[in-house]
Amino acid sequence: MDRHYRNTRQVWQRKVTVSKEKKMKARRRLLAIFVFFLFIWGVLGFVRSGFFSLETIELVGNTYTTESQILESLQIHEGENIWELSPGQLAERVESIARIESASVYRKLPRTLVVDVTEKGTLCLVPYREYLFAVGFDGTILGVTNDPQNYGLPLVTGIAPLELKVGDLLFSGERLERTTELITAMDGAGIAVSEINFSDEENLVLVTMSGLTVWLGRDGFQEKAGLLAQIMGQLTGRQDEGYLDLRVPTAPAFHILNDSND
Repeated sequence: MDRHYRNTRQVWQRKVTVSKEKKMKARRRLLAIFVFFLFIWGVLGFVRSGFFSLETIELVGNTYTTESQILESLQIHEGENIWELSPGQLAERVESIARIESASVYRKLPRTLVVDVTEKGTLCLVPYREYLFAVGFDGTILGVTNDPQNYGLPLVTGIAPLELKVGDLLFSGERLERTTELITAMDGAGIAVSEINFSDEENLVLVTMSGLTVWLGRDGFQEKAGLLAQIMGQLTGRQDEGYLDLRVPTAPAFHILNDSND
């Protein structure tokens, strides 16, 4: 009897001990969960506090896109919580600007947003009324300017733009391909171009920065650019006397304008 009593008591004591340990573990878990949620609540409260109110927007990479254009596209205001702004969504808004190729937006804690943009390359300028269209390599109007010196790019004349605005397509198809080929070829040959005239689609007329007028025909601009680079030095000081005809690259000719036999 005594042995049975002792065994029963030991079993009961072990059960009591196990039960206490389980209760302690449960309490520790509850305490850990409470502390965790308390910590999260504190972090969220801090993140949403005025410590992270937007004060500054830094712009990087914009040369021709104005600060006001970018700030307007962001559609945000000073004082907004920086954590409640979506960098991806803000980047998409900036990329809606015609001149912007790509944009990235990131936070510089605690109160600054950085907007880093890459602008589209400008192919040429097209005179229109009292200003100039800046046209991209995709033929889209990227912006307007009154000062061609800001770009150092050739003017494309002899075309009559319709009522267009920034973001509209000005060049497309064959005209865009020929313009791009010609400008790229001349740039590769180191020839500074002042103007390209499209009045006659079968004979594009180019004017160099030195004032030499060149008839180029409608194609083969890569070959003709190399030929022009070789000939230009021989015509230094004679730019005003006539024009250089490269329509047939195997038979280049400099025509004197006051020559009655020309």
